[in-house]
Amino acid sequence: MERKDKIRYIEHPSDVGFEAYGETLEELFANAAIATYSFMTAVDEIEEEEEREVEIKSEDLYSLMFDWLDEMLFFFEAESLVMKKFDIEVNLANFSMCGKCKGGKFDPSKHESGIIIKAVTYNMMEIKKNEVWKARVVLDV
Repeated sequence: MERKDKIRYIEHPSDVGFEAYGETLEELFANAAIATYSFMTAVDEIEEEEEREVEIKSEDLYSLMFDWLDEMLFFFEAESLVMKKFDIEVNLANFSMCGKCKGGKFDPSKHESGIIIKAVTYNMMEIKKNEVWKARVVLDV
């Protein structure tokens, strides 16, 4: 799958949303993070100079997606980081994930500014696998 085939933006009356796709859960989660950041800036313009480790344990797959994207928003809010490369492992047996994220600092004087995402929501969230994994996520703006 090419990147353009991995993310599709969906309309929502008051928020923003996307559908992300992946051959694996890892690719799905990575594409969901990129889709989230892409509302805020042009992800391709961000340098890869920072690395952070992530370790998340959740109650179910929906919570894992929620917690993952919430962690991505935390990186942006706390450190102005936009992550764009992911070396992660998702464990479906116990709804956990761990790994590393690479990205860089968002600088409004250098990078395109989009909309600010306030929070991840469970509204209309969907995660399923047919030929490939698919997630639908709505974000609060």
